[in-house]
Amino acid sequence: MSIEQLAKDFTAAIRADDPPAYQALWADDIVSLEPHGGEGARTVGREALLAKHAWWEANATVHDFTTEGPFVFGDQFALRFAMDVTMNGERVQASEIALYTVKDGKIVEERFFSEVAAQAA
Repeated sequence: MSIEQLAKDFTAAIRADDPPAYQALWADDIVSLEPHGGEGARTVGREALLAKHAWWEANATVHDFTTEGPFVFGDQFALRFAMDVTMNGERVQASEIALYTVKDGKIVEERFFSEVAAQAA
């Protein structure tokens, strides 16, 4: 599968809120990087990433979520997320860029760039 097709399939699965479809595109040793320090800033492996997603589902109330892209270059593609979410009792609007790296037809890394985290720094 071409990276263009993988990026389109992944994006469609995100938009459809279809975890089995987008998780099928992860490598077993996927690395997820968040811009904040501390716990959860670096998550390694499929099982750990599933636990991270379960934590998000249990702790975030998503009021609105939009996705733009994919934007493909070489072995990477990016998506832009805009979300209206309540976390820890605080409702915020956040914007985030996700950069995905693909190797051997699977996503091996996801790296997030967050507007909220940039403002807090």
